[in-house]
Amino acid sequence: MTDDPYKQALALLREVATPHGFLASPTDATNYRRVWARDAVVCGLAGLAAGDAALADALRATLETLAAHQGPHGQIPSNVALAPDGTAADVSYGGVCGRVDPIPWFVIGVAQYVRRTGEAGFADEMAPAMRRGLDLLTAWEFNGRGLVYVPQGGDWADEYVLHGYVLYDQLLRLWALRGFADVAGEAAAREAAAALAERLRATFWPAPEGDPDAAYHPHAYRRYVEAHGAAPYGLAALTPGGYVTRFDAWSNALALLLGVPSAAQAERLVAAGEALRDARPHALVPAFWPPITEDDPAWTDLRANYRDRFSNRPYAYHNGGLWPMINGWWGCALAAHGRPEAAAELLAHLHAANRGGTNDGAWTFPEYLHAETGRMGGTPRLAWSAAGVVLLARHLRGQTLAYGG
Repeated sequence: MTDDPYKQALALLREVATPHGFLASPTDATNYRRVWARDAVVCGLAGLAAGDAALADALRATLETLAAHQGPHGQIPSNVALAPDGTAADVSYGGVCGRVDPIPWFVIGVAQYVRRTGEAGFADEMAPAMRRGLDLLTAWEFNGRGLVYVPQGGDWADEYVLHGYVLYDQLLRLWALRGFADVAGEAAAREAAAALAERLRATFWPAPEGDPDAAYHPHAYRRYVEAHGAAPYGLAALTPGGYVTRFDAWSNALALLLGVPSAAQAERLVAAGEALRDARPHALVPAFWPPITEDDPAWTDLRANYRDRFSNRPYAYHNGGLWPMINGWWGCALAAHGRPEAAAELLAHLHAANRGGTNDGAWTFPEYLHAETGRMGGTPRLAWSAAGVVLLARHLRGQTLAYGG
């Protein structure tokens, strides 16, 4: 087996590519031997960026599997467990609460696949499922004011404590609307995307020079500015009670790639994220920061929110863990923002992390690393950890995804 890190990453993606879509991991852990919507689409996007026909086929199979099990109201499965013959052994739309982000990831996956392959017929085939999903997101606004309300645990950070108008989910919806407008020729979707981008820019980066009346929650905007001045990055979420001010690396990376922040907002965002990265082991950016500790009011909710075992101790898992997958997206954002040297340096750190962190040098592709010790945590050989490497490597060569704008 080659020792080239990029080829190792591609090899893992090929290993989890099945005729019915990407599995989350080839490990024996049953919960990971499923087609998880977000994991699988991220793996497929990496395959598209790499120009790998077999991985593109696995993305198409993933999207067909998800569409075949779309729920009665338009919900896309969080994951589908498949029997050996390819039939669904189990279809899940979420655990304690339903998941919001599978819908936009599905639409993004279709749009990116069609743009890369030119298979317009596939867009026509998937258009009804995409439209039903996007209509459901509109219903989940509840008040018709443009932002989707997300329950606690309603997206990839399913054992974390974010809820309300979560920036990550709004950005995915923006990307999905742009993609749908592109491949389906929907002018209304393009207009909705433009309006959403303006609302996000005006809401999630409060600053003294901003316009509170343009924000989604003017009173919360004014209160934040009075207490803190200009936000250093896109704030993680907004609730009726105010902002959740933690740094969310994935949402801020997506914001940069989608061109949402103003130039000044983007400069502050990159500076804040890079300062966090420089202070952590392996020079990786944490998923969320600062960690929630036992003296934090959010600890009680965090401590209760798990299914099998509690993983979100401070500096671990969602609670400050260093995820190779997220760092791949952060690196893509750095490259897009004119920081290719920093992105290339981050790619080298990713290779070191995927080789086992502080372990024996095996290619383990861990789920995350502990933000204090750098030790590997979670499930090993996680496919989207490999996808982060591939996405970043291709972005550095100018082979990017389509973000619109």
